[in-house]
Amino acid sequence: LIKARFVEMFGDLKFDTPVSKYIESLTAGKSLAGKEKCTNKVLNTGAVSYDKFKNDYKYLPSNYVPDENNKVRTGNVLISRMNTQELVGATAYVWEAPENTYLPDRLWRANLKENVNSIFLWQALIHPLLKLQIQRVSSGTSGSMKNISKSNFLKLKVPDVNEESQNKFASFVQQVDKSKVAIQKSLDETQILFDSLMQKYFS
Repeated sequence: LIKARFVEMFGDLKFDTPVSKYIESLTAGKSLAGKEKCTNKVLNTGAVSYDKFKNDYKYLPSNYVPDENNKVRTGNVLISRMNTQELVGATAYVWEAPENTYLPDRLWRANLKENVNSIFLWQALIHPLLKLQIQRVSSGTSGSMKNISKSNFLKLKVPDVNEESQNKFASFVQQVDKSKVAIQKSLDETQILFDSLMQKYFS
């Protein structure tokens, strides 16, 4: 539904506007790994690998004080700057930020310009046409790992969409997400009821 809506609203627009129209800068964090559980965590690259945010993390060292500027927050757009050929440039939107979780060095946070809708930008950055651009400009000596520079990423081409249309599209995405959450909750409740009845029947 979301992909179809994107095409419906923006399918006639050319991908001829640099990403820098929407993104002011890109911020990476720092990757450190602790040996035991800790209040503070750092995301793994896999947190965004499939263009949806997943709370995939490891613990930071207990004696390390993370930079608050690198804290993951609700509404962030996170981008993988290094991964396999297929997954480099993967981008996710953080619907609900986990507590005390920070950026690693392999993920960027997109610092958006004024009047840019982060949900619209997320969807633009995972469009198949943008994926092809990323694969063309990503580099790396290893056959399994590729990376993309900040400068090359900001030169990628996306549609030029005004704020009103960005917000209209983002509202649709939010409604779809709410519907997905409601359906999943109903399925979970049905499964619990089913399991209870089966236990009662066979006990």
